[in-house]
Amino acid sequence: MNTKPAIFYIQAARGVAVLLVMLFHASRIGQKYFNYNFMGLAEYGRSGAYTFFFVLTGYLMYTLYHKHFGDSSMLKSFLYKRFARIYPVYWLITLVVIPIYFLVPSFGEGFERKPSVIVESLLLLPQATGPILSVAWSVTYIVWFYLMFSLLFLISEKAVAAVYSSWITVIVLHMLGWLHIRDGVWGQFLVSEFHLEFFAGIAVGYIVRKRKSLGNNMAWILSGGAAYVVLWLIRYRNAVIPYVDLLHMVGSVLILVGIVTWRGKIHEWLTPLKHCGDASYSILLASLPAMSVIYKLERGLHIPDHLGLPLTVTICFLTGLGVCLLFYRWIEQPINTFLKKREPARARRIETRIA
Repeated sequence: MNTKPAIFYIQAARGVAVLLVMLFHASRIGQKYFNYNFMGLAEYGRSGAYTFFFVLTGYLMYTLYHKHFGDSSMLKSFLYKRFARIYPVYWLITLVVIPIYFLVPSFGEGFERKPSVIVESLLLLPQATGPILSVAWSVTYIVWFYLMFSLLFLISEKAVAAVYSSWITVIVLHMLGWLHIRDGVWGQFLVSEFHLEFFAGIAVGYIVRKRKSLGNNMAWILSGGAAYVVLWLIRYRNAVIPYVDLLHMVGSVLILVGIVTWRGKIHEWLTPLKHCGDASYSILLASLPAMSVIYKLERGLHIPDHLGLPLTVTICFLTGLGVCLLFYRWIEQPINTFLKKREPARARRIETRIA
């Protein structure tokens, strides 16, 4: 079965999601520096794009590794591959950002200079304050998911299913208010609804593998897209919606099912989005710091006075995107290439396919 179109559209969907994250960040920063709510997005909270990343991560891990469950020899290569993609680039950006809070304390809130916060941030451990590089909060959940997923290489699938089922049950009971967990960083982290989104992705991978046909691909994609649009419209009128992340999860699942079962031709006009998807990790981590610096430069040069606020924010967004794409090309890609040459051979073979 030719999976090339599905891979192309997965990356294009990543591109859409990360650009959506960046757009929401641009609006929030515009609100902070210029008191300007770009496109009315500053008050929306989360866009739901992170949810798509979480669901996609669950799908990819199941799809890539389901044939190796129970094989303990896969553990080392799995963890190397996953953490080599996360930590080096994250450490590089974080270690550039941290000194700024010492040189210009007014940029932060004070906790950024605490040694314990710095260590926990570098390790991507759950924190009450969140990591110093604030956009990396989502990566904390991804790291934890990888650790929990790695159980599938160490113990039987039935035992892992029991662990997962118990965990999901606790999360759902807590979400419904039927189970109360004592306040604490780790306790609240472990019962977060975000973990359910990874399991939803695993479920998609399982169903797609078992079912030969799931109907019209475009119908799935349009249904998921419509779910997102309806949620955004409702939130525009009423910012508070219960279980909004789970509702985003439904939309993400529908979109993902349509994308991963796509076997039609590749539409080349989506290639720029595919490139953004390839660079999504760099964009996710670097866009907020980059746009913060650009906004400060624009304010210092009085750009809003000359061009107006809408164009000022647009320039910041596009310039920030350009910086992130260059970061991917000149820094992330070489790092990944260097580390890939040193990864276990089995990991290289597995990662070359999605089947």
